[in-house]
Amino acid sequence: MAASSSSSTVQFNAGGSFLTTDVTPDQVFTREDLSPAQQMFGRIAHDFMRTQVLPHEKEVYAKDFALTRALLVKAGELDLLRVDIPEAYGGLGLDKVSSAYVSETLGMLPSFPLGTHTTIGTLPIVYFGTEEQKAKYLPLLASGEKVGAYALTEPGAGSDALAIRTKATLSPDGKHYLLNGQKMWITNGGFADIFTIFAKVDGEKFTAFIVEREMGVVSGREEPKLGLDGSSTTALILENVKVPVGNVLGEIGQGHKVAFNILNLGRLKLGTRNLGSAKQALNGALQYAVERQQFGRAIVEFGMIKQKLAEMAVRCYVGDAMVFRTLGDVDAALEAVGHETTAILKAIESFAVECSINKVWTSEALAYVVDEALQVYGGYGYSKEYPAERAFRDARITRIYEGTNEINRIIIPTRLLKNPGLAQLLSGAAAPVNATAAASGAWFTAEQQLLASARRLIVVALRHAKDAYGDKLANEQEVLGHIADIAIEAYALESALLRTRKMVAARGESECASPIDITRVYASDAADRMEHSGKQVLAALADAPEAAAVRDTIRALASHATHNTVTGRRRIAAAIVKAGRYPF
Repeated sequence: MAASSSSSTVQFNAGGSFLTTDVTPDQVFTREDLSPAQQMFGRIAHDFMRTQVLPHEKEVYAKDFALTRALLVKAGELDLLRVDIPEAYGGLGLDKVSSAYVSETLGMLPSFPLGTHTTIGTLPIVYFGTEEQKAKYLPLLASGEKVGAYALTEPGAGSDALAIRTKATLSPDGKHYLLNGQKMWITNGGFADIFTIFAKVDGEKFTAFIVEREMGVVSGREEPKLGLDGSSTTALILENVKVPVGNVLGEIGQGHKVAFNILNLGRLKLGTRNLGSAKQALNGALQYAVERQQFGRAIVEFGMIKQKLAEMAVRCYVGDAMVFRTLGDVDAALEAVGHETTAILKAIESFAVECSINKVWTSEALAYVVDEALQVYGGYGYSKEYPAERAFRDARITRIYEGTNEINRIIIPTRLLKNPGLAQLLSGAAAPVNATAAASGAWFTAEQQLLASARRLIVVALRHAKDAYGDKLANEQEVLGHIADIAIEAYALESALLRTRKMVAARGESECASPIDITRVYASDAADRMEHSGKQVLAALADAPEAAAVRDTIRALASHATHNTVTGRRRIAAAIVKAGRYPF
């Protein structure tokens, strides 16, 4: 079965263009644009998780990997492992929106390894494999007969991936590479059959290999972890693992292209999975708050609880706006470039900033939601007999894997500085678009002006930080991190505005009261956060001549009128209580 392309009616917005282009609501993809076919495929995934996986929750958390593998085969029978695999190799070749929409359902039980298998376990071969490699391995991965894993991290090489020490040495007969070394924190490591393993040929040339377990891969013990108890996480011991030369993935010495592009693809889909977990935590907290009685009434009637539930809903709504916008833009870009692998990877790489933004924002939104959900449960939230405790632990890893949030915060400004489309802005030869021209009606005038101010602050802060620090800017991680935070907030704010404006245009203002409240509440709080980050950059540049320009842009943020967020959140809470769940 196939879902229709999500990108057919969405204009191709190039990566990083949120600082240079005034996008209109009709040019972005939103959750409300999911086609009937995409929604049906999502329902299949949801029903599979609800009826086939969740009833075996205890066994999954007890590390019954035989059962886990059997469930993956069932997922394959429902086509859930085939989404990203081309049709020629037993897959469906669907768009990224469909793929990410399936990933959202995995938030129901994050320890189930479907996401790891279909993303970093399979995509290296999809994008970098030869025709022979694809024909040999992809049908097996598509059916679930074989399980995939990705082995990059080592005891001494985490974020600094290029520092790996695993070596690959060509055998005397020239037919095999012998791999020697150790990998750490490998998801699916205890039972996977096919690994993408990174090693240095002759100790120098960073290279990817397709390695079968039978070639000599040995798994270490299952790591005792804070969360994701049911997933397999082990070390891999590689002692003269004999890999045919035909199993080099990509080119010798070009393994970094495999590693970083696959991590980028992982970030692309991680956002929906994070938000799926957040919505589940919110719905559980809401149900508990409605049922729990204190002082003679349900705790959902108390203002502090309303505030928590409403802010959880705000994070879920804004996060959806961000990730589906990016997914739609990526699908449009892929449709524009066709089927040539190099062009596909270049198109996806152009959205590295947005992928990093979504990874950071959604993982931290999830952290907020599960923490506040546990608080709603009170003492019961701390008990393993209630769901909030496990959700709290499972969420913590999302700020670490797929590149730590610290690394991603460095990627955001660094990639923006290299973006050709920003060259005139960063040189001062052009000004950022004012973000108000496309606004229609009376809604969000103040919020559009706030967005314009945020864009100016990002450009001014980047320009003057570069001027002040020169070649040493990379060492000023704190400054880069604050600039990244402003960029993250600006992308989130614009995405929420675009989603809500599109909804209002389609349904009318009276039908969109809660989305309007959510957008205004978020904008009001985002203004304060961006002002804070801007002041930190200003303080760091205090002695530089560029400081005055930064100070002027911060004043524009400070002038944003504070919305009545107390009343707004009460209305948002009332809407989700009436719906009985997160309804947007």
